[in-house]
Amino acid sequence: MGSLVVIIKGMFWQEQRNGRVIMGYFLGFAVMGYWMRGFLRYAADTGEPVNILEAFCVVEQHYVNMLFLVLGWLLVVADAPFMKGNIYLLLYRCGRKRWNMGMFFYILLQAFIYTAAMAVFTIIISSFFGFVGNMWSSPVYSLALDVTNNIGARYNITFPWLAMMKAMSVPQAFAVTFLFLYLYLAFMGALLYVAALLFSGIAGIVTVIGVHLTGYLRMMDGYTETSLLARAVPGNFIDGTLSYWQSVALFLALIVVLMVLSSVFVKKIEFQSGTEVEG
Repeated sequence: MGSLVVIIKGMFWQEQRNGRVIMGYFLGFAVMGYWMRGFLRYAADTGEPVNILEAFCVVEQHYVNMLFLVLGWLLVVADAPFMKGNIYLLLYRCGRKRWNMGMFFYILLQAFIYTAAMAVFTIIISSFFGFVGNMWSSPVYSLALDVTNNIGARYNITFPWLAMMKAMSVPQAFAVTFLFLYLYLAFMGALLYVAALLFSGIAGIVTVIGVHLTGYLRMMDGYTETSLLARAVPGNFIDGTLSYWQSVALFLALIVVLMVLSSVFVKKIEFQSGTEVEG
């Protein structure tokens, strides 16, 4: 257990100072900020405050935002499987199995931090425009009733999830939205890692972008049941029952499968000459 913690700490020490990781976070902030601007401009024009947790719920569940938000995350983990620096020494000291689990848990923790950073960013900005509480605001309620998309077309933001508003308070919706985004990012990061481990970094990027774009296209065509990206938008599956937890179970199962696959194949992978003895 101690060696696993050392590996994860080493990865954070190595990666958090990397310009690529910093740019990934700033790209995420830029994407969230772009769509949040439209939502807050709409709220300001109504003259009414919004709940400071609502912006995250609204922006995260906007389809086009989700298409681009993931790009920042992929930039953060683009170096998977992270075979550089003192990782070689850790591989030598800890063995392949622990090294692999360290990489995997690093991705899971980094995905949580990335999701939390996006959520905190929206809360900080919204705090200048809103209030704290359990209730949904009048602007968001009107946005949910905008079936003709008049508001959406003017402010470039939508929130057609009236069922979510009826079934959940704002903090509950915020928590579910956070969980769904985190699980999707964790899955995409795990998929990138496993594909890069088995083939190459380029193959990993191509794989996850392919899965992401396929999910977006199927979602836009209305096939939400078979779109992984659509399953990262909880509003698609909240209908007054607990059926939306099926998406949580699906992502958890996929992450576990990828973890098992990486544990199996890491024993058979031929690393570059000298990888396991480089100090």
